[in-house]
Amino acid sequence: MLIFGASLKENLVKHKLWLDSHGDKGKRFSAAGINLEKTDLSRINLSKANLSGVNLSQADLRETNLSEATLFGAKLSGANLNEANLSGASLSGAEVQGATLQSAVLIEAMLCEADFTDADLSRANLYKANLSLGSPEFVKAKNIQSLSSGSSVPFVAVSQTNLKRANLSGANLSEANLDFANLYAANLSGANLSKAKLFAVNLSGANLSKANLIGADLFQSIALDADFSFANLTDACIEGWIIDRDTKFDDVVCDSIYLKHILRSLPDYILRKYSDRRPFNPKAIFSQGDFVKLVIKERAIATAEQKSIDALDKQIQEKILIEEMYEIFEYLTEQYLHRYIDLSEGDRQTLLKLEIQYHIKTDLAFKLRLVEAINTKSQNFIKILTDNNFVNISQATIQNWL
Repeated sequence: MLIFGASLKENLVKHKLWLDSHGDKGKRFSAAGINLEKTDLSRINLSKANLSGVNLSQADLRETNLSEATLFGAKLSGANLNEANLSGASLSGAEVQGATLQSAVLIEAMLCEADFTDADLSRANLYKANLSLGSPEFVKAKNIQSLSSGSSVPFVAVSQTNLKRANLSGANLSEANLDFANLYAANLSGANLSKAKLFAVNLSGANLSKANLIGADLFQSIALDADFSFANLTDACIEGWIIDRDTKFDDVVCDSIYLKHILRSLPDYILRKYSDRRPFNPKAIFSQGDFVKLVIKERAIATAEQKSIDALDKQIQEKILIEEMYEIFEYLTEQYLHRYIDLSEGDRQTLLKLEIQYHIKTDLAFKLRLVEAINTKSQNFIKILTDNNFVNISQATIQNWL
């Protein structure tokens, strides 16, 4: 196989010389944008090689040394990277779907916005790896500040690192940065996530049984139907995490927990400290079952608060709808009833239908408010339909227009 006029073997020999001479001789291996699909590169030293955008789909990279290699946007789907050395490598934006990385070494690797959907990273070493956003720290800080202030929408649109359904069982993710990553239905059983950063991570449906989450930051994480059975959550921070009745805590280990953050955003660093420890006494630890009782209590309070918010929101939306309907009837009365005194009831219904359908096309929220009012049989809505200056109409007729 030729790469820029020389054979692959010749380029690898030059690369070895370049490495051995610390850059004085030979030439750095560069295959940026080249198609190396299904190529056997197992057990080869490609340390510090430039492989940006290279197609290595289904390639054999077992035990290959890719430490400090540049693999920005590389295609590695279906590749075999078992026991490969990717320490310090840059794989931001790489496509790694369905690849196998069993026992691979990814210490301090840059994996921002990469796609590891269905990848097998069992027993991989991802100590201090960065699987967060590829955006600068100050942008991440803005996102975190936005979430801290209660906003449900990040400050900027973000592209997540995707680990959906990835197998990370037994993997070492201690001190790894997974802020905003998607770990939906991932297998993290027995994984080491001690002191891992998990801001706004999607852990829904994930298996975290027997995982080490000591000191982990689970701020705003979504853990619906997640399994924390036998996991160790001692000294983790769970401020604002979202769990439900299907989240499992069977035999969970937890001596203490933190419910709040003290956050400070610096230009290139986000300072995180935990506060509001439970138990309150810094020397005390939970008795068996105390953590689960706390979680159930916090979940009940959060559910009650959400129901109150939902009820208030429905009241607000109904009030907006009534005002909108009032304005529609007033407009139709002014435009047609006063000018065309011979309008029949059928004509009035047709004009109302056209006006409502126009609003539906231009404002989806208006349609949602209409549907909600009809489904709940809102008395205020019924009243304005039957008590206005333009036409008497039923809910059923409005429903047929939707």
